[in-house]
Amino acid sequence: MKYLALMLAILLLLPIGESTSNEGIYDLLIVAPHKFLKALEPLVEHKIRHGIRTKLVSIEEVYEQIFWYGRDKAEKLKYFIKFAHEIWGIKYVLLVGGRKGQGIREDYWIPVRYSHLSRGYDTGKSYMRESKFLTDLYYADLYDQEGKFSSWDDNSNCIFGEWPENAKAIDRPDLHPDVYVGRLPCRNVREVKIVVRKIIEYENGEHTNSSWFKRFVVVAGDTYPNKTDYYDGEVYTQKGIEYMEGFEPVRLWASKGTLRGWIDVVREINKGCGFIWFSGHGNPASWVTHPPNSDKWITGLKLWHMIFLRNDGKLPVCISGSGCFNNMFNVSIWHSEWVYFMGLIHYNIPRCWGWSLVRNPHGGSIATIAATAFSYESPDIKSREGGIEWLDMHFFEQYGRRGITTLGEAWGRTIDAFLENFTINWDDTSRNGSALIAKNVEEWLLIGDPSLRIGGYCKPEKS
Repeated sequence: MKYLALMLAILLLLPIGESTSNEGIYDLLIVAPHKFLKALEPLVEHKIRHGIRTKLVSIEEVYEQIFWYGRDKAEKLKYFIKFAHEIWGIKYVLLVGGRKGQGIREDYWIPVRYSHLSRGYDTGKSYMRESKFLTDLYYADLYDQEGKFSSWDDNSNCIFGEWPENAKAIDRPDLHPDVYVGRLPCRNVREVKIVVRKIIEYENGEHTNSSWFKRFVVVAGDTYPNKTDYYDGEVYTQKGIEYMEGFEPVRLWASKGTLRGWIDVVREINKGCGFIWFSGHGNPASWVTHPPNSDKWITGLKLWHMIFLRNDGKLPVCISGSGCFNNMFNVSIWHSEWVYFMGLIHYNIPRCWGWSLVRNPHGGSIATIAATAFSYESPDIKSREGGIEWLDMHFFEQYGRRGITTLGEAWGRTIDAFLENFTINWDDTSRNGSALIAKNVEEWLLIGDPSLRIGGYCKPEKS
């Protein structure tokens, strides 16, 4: 009875005269607080003009319709997404809303889910624990291996994605995205208006044949000078370049002397590029790497450097999975319950690195895919495979080789390919084993519109 009542409740949100069908009614579901809805209306109209059937729903409506389902706000939202997928046929989900304000109390416009996969980072000198981290893959992974609702809580103890330190996994989610989910962690209406304008202007332009769009900027150095005998970031980004036929590679590499500091990065971004890939180290406030065979640091881009970005109208898709914490969007000026750069100091910032690029009103990026926690490259993992650099690298395979031009689909298909290539042993109790492979997938988060047409829409030829 509850399921039938829920179907009726969701059907009440349908426009008059529409009904469900196997073909689906909507492509894109946007969920936002009521406060943001008016600012999102131009985006809805824009999407519909380009053939993306779009439904805008307030999070308050979600809570009202799902009041008998879900143990907390995040689970209620996930149930709503599941039923909307089944009834409306939605393929993309855009969550608009991040943390409320800059205070100590952690509260969100759109609820978040923390995965309790407890694995930290071994520096060789110390081990830094991390018991939980943000994941929006939770909202994308709707079904378990048997096709039932995936709660990410197999033992129903309200601890989600649970894999304790030095123990087997308690919760064993499927991890494959059933819908493509992205988030714009806006804190106020002003930020909503900024990103809506950027998305509309980007998609209304036909950029794929523009010289600036055909530039692929890669930023890298010697990520692990003491772990490997090669320049990790440079090797990985070269493989990404090989997937992007027809693009002009711009190599900001420490070994070539083309990456000396942040000015080099800002200069190349301001010229415009279709894609930029940072392969190195990160934290919520910055991205860095090493010169060859050296423990010294090269600073590639910090939050305050972004005020010099002036590439509006020439925006890249940014990838930075190997940069720990770059998309950790739960930070605030008065919130410091996380480790800043290898645990040396606590540091308070108003917003994370990846979101700062997307919300930049004068340029930055159109979207950022990056990690929300400690991320792990292959040298960090016992089997030396399943590193997050694989996800970063093969995103470019999806676009460059397989012709996937929708951002969220490229994100989701990359995750599918990763899970098909690397087996997760849920019984592994080690610190540096399969748990790190699972964590890489769970934390690889898309800040951006999952329905975004990469390069914009082609304009019809004039007759």
